[in-house]
Parts: sequence; C-alpha cells; structure tokens
Amino acid sequence: MKGFCRFLLDAVFPRRCVSCDSFTGGSLICDLCSVRLVRAETAGLLDGPNEVPVCSPFLTCDVLLDLIRFLKFEGGTAATGLLGREMSAALGSFAEEFHDPVIVPVPLHWTRLARRGYDQAGLLAAEVSKLTGIPMGRRVLGRRKRTRSQSSLDHGSRRGNVRDAFRLRRAESLRGRDVLLVDDLVTTGETVRACCRVLDESGPASLTVLCAGRRRTAKIKVERHDCHMFE
Repeated sequence: MKGFCRFLLDAVFPRRCVSCDSFTGGSLICDLCSVRLVRAETAGLLDGPNEVPVCSPFLTCDVLLDLIRFLKFEGGTAATGLLGREMSAALGSFAEEFHDPVIVPVPLHWTRLARRGYDQAGLLAAEVSKLTGIPMGRRVLGRRKRTRSQSSLDHGSRRGNVRDAFRLRRAESLRGRDVLLVDDLVTTGETVRACCRVLDESGPASLTVLCAGRRRTAKIKVERHDCHMFE
C-alpha cells in the first residue's frame, strides 16, 4: 500500500524524499537527509579462514536503510543509479589492483525474483559494471534453496540460515580472476561469507565484497586500506 501511494504521489507531485517524505523536486533524498548519510572512511575486513575486504560508500544508518527498503520492497529501482554511482566511486584504489576483474552479484532465489520482479543486487551490480567497465559474470552463482530473510533472524541464526544455500554454476569462468561480489547491505556478513566460501572453490586470484552499506560488527573489522571517494 505504501509503495502504491508513493507511486500516485510521484505521478502528481514532484518526487518526495524516500527517507523523510519532504519534497525534493526530483531527487531521491533531500539535501538534509543526504548530509545524514554516514560515509565509510575505511574498508572493512570480513573475518574467516581467508579475510576478505568489504568496500562500501556508507555505513548503515536510517537514511541508507530507507533507500535500501525503497529499492527492495517498494519498486524503487531508481535507487540503483544513486547507490551504483557511490559504490563505483568507493572502489577507489581497490580497482587499481585488479588485473582481470569480474562482478558477481549475490543471487536472489527464483521465488523471490518472481514475486519482486527484479534482483536488487543484480541491478546494483549491472550499474557498477556500466560505470566501471568491469564485466558481469552471468549466472555464475546460484541459490540451492530458498532461505528466510536474514533481517528477520538474530545473529546466531543467520549463519545456519545460509549454510549450503549457494552453489557455483560456472567455476571455470572465475579461475584466476579478481572476483567482486556485490550485495546491497552487509550487516553480520553471514550471507556474503557463505558466498565467498563457495566462490573460493573456483580458485579466484582475489575476492572483494562491494556493497552500498555495511555495519561495524565484531565480525567485520576495520582495515587500513582506504575506500577513496572520487570527486
């Protein structure tokens, strides 16, 4: 209902801010909410047998969560433009170290894809690919099973929820390449960690996670490597 009402409002009035609902005259978020976005000054590091860099333009905050909610649940695919630009810029010096990069989005189960009509991680990955020139790996990573929404689970239940949830489809296409795993948010890191375990079986040269926002938790450490923002 909220998404339908927003559609009607956007059809009659100038676009409203997806966070505070004030008039913006065309932007997704107003100037005040734009200032409230929390920038990630450094990259994160995903704990595990092989530590994986996590690069993002933002840390999770109310405004970013409103943008992601708009993208995922209100048909707000226009948010991929704003978030994709910020994610591409946040790659910074990471991109300079890639020799043969390929972008792999975290896959959405086909039942959720059918219900939603689009894959938000896939759209973000396509936008980053367009802006950076890094090719997309098509149908490389798939889901074995439908899982419960991670946001509905506590920290302890999330790892079990995504255990054995992903599978490789074309491992040979990733061998020896710099794999850039793209998702919308990294909170506890369990989803991208499960993806990285599977992707590591393909023998990539490196693994890096790129997302719109991440939360600082005990499982995601701050790394020295800066995520430089291009002007």
